[in-house]
Amino acid sequence: MKYGSLVLLAFFPVMFLTSSCKKTVIETKTVIDTVLIPSKDTAFLMDVGSWNVFSYSTLALVSPSPTTYITNAEGIKMFGQAYRLGVRLQTKAEVGFTNKTIYYKWKGNGGGGFADVVPQIKYDPFSNDGIPPIQGVDFSEFTFVNVFKNSSLIQNDIWYYTTAKHLIGSDNYLVTTCTGNYNNKGGTTVKSESFPVYTKHGYISIRIGDPYGGTNACLVVAECKIAD
Repeated sequence: MKYGSLVLLAFFPVMFLTSSCKKTVIETKTVIDTVLIPSKDTAFLMDVGSWNVFSYSTLALVSPSPTTYITNAEGIKMFGQAYRLGVRLQTKAEVGFTNKTIYYKWKGNGGGGFADVVPQIKYDPFSNDGIPPIQGVDFSEFTFVNVFKNSSLIQNDIWYYTTAKHLIGSDNYLVTTCTGNYNNKGGTTVKSESFPVYTKHGYISIRIGDPYGGTNACLVVAECKIAD
């Protein structure tokens, strides 16, 4: 078993008292506590009770409903909340992923307009999304209808398979997205690029953002896991 490490600074006062007829001197020391988060194989349950969803523009935590996100036969389905107001699916807790590969199986629909889909890692679960990324790492960006900057154009209702593979001995992750299946299972590569991730743990997430189709835009996530 491999471990990622998170260093937390906890302050425990250790007092040394020196008495005299004039004064008492109090000294403090800082104790550093280290918490280890295991990087282990994990297949996340794809139901609404196992994930959080945020309105990524307002940072509000969204409750499951037929107009926000639901569990269906394919996985978790999320809907745009309004014109250009999207949502982000995110693990409820931090997980370790050093020396592992993160897998996402997903498909979306722009609802007749532009929208983007971005698999990502969040460092702070309550931070906003933006360009450049805020408190996290955006992996490859995919868009419906037209390309935006370095995005890749995708089709409505087609399954895509994204892997983020840690390149051992570096901070980099090779992120490859395919159709048909994952790249290590014979899928056809759509996009492959490398991203630095300066942490060994975080919140796995994926968002559908900036939906010009508003509530007609949606994203389905059928699988998410961490494995070798």
